[in-house]
Amino acid sequence: MKQFTNIKDKKITFSSCDICLANCCDGKKGTTFSQILKDDFSSVYKNFSILFIFGELGFCKPVIILTNGQTYCKYLENFKCIIYENRPSICKLYPLSANIDNNIYFDENCPAINNNLESTIISQNNQINKEFFHNNLDNYQDKYIDTFREFEKFDKNEDFTLAIQLNGMQFFKFSKNSDNEYMQMHQKSLIHLQDRYFKDLMF
Repeated sequence: MKQFTNIKDKKITFSSCDICLANCCDGKKGTTFSQILKDDFSSVYKNFSILFIFGELGFCKPVIILTNGQTYCKYLENFKCIIYENRPSICKLYPLSANIDNNIYFDENCPAINNNLESTIISQNNQINKEFFHNNLDNYQDKYIDTFREFEKFDKNEDFTLAIQLNGMQFFKFSKNSDNEYMQMHQKSLIHLQDRYFKDLMF
């Protein structure tokens, strides 16, 4: 399971993905979905399903479904990503993660982190090495709020129906027609749910 910790005042190094059997891509280890920003839609909908979850206050949050919760990501072959150049931003960021508090976190359970092997510095003195930097790490809070405002006009009870359930968590699809460009990409992305990879999960 992933365990994210603030990078503040820590020196963090990264050795190589070669020492790990793609734990970060394993649905059995908790990787099932990731929240996305509206700027992510155009780069992910061709390869992943975009669905929606709702927080305790009913806020609509777009997510991508990364695995079926039972096996590895379907784009993993021989523990290598076959869409590496087109992988989602969450994968490009890992083992780092942006947060709405505008702090940056790292997964301390990643085997390549601080393992005393030959490594590259990810972060030191609260600065991210440019090799590991991604635009989503910059002012993430503003981008998160911008995404929230894009979808706050939609109503959970009126506009959405249940799409799938993974490990007890419900994910919804937009059930109406809309000229909203993001909802149109979402609806195009639903074709990925028809893959045998998701059999027995559909409603």
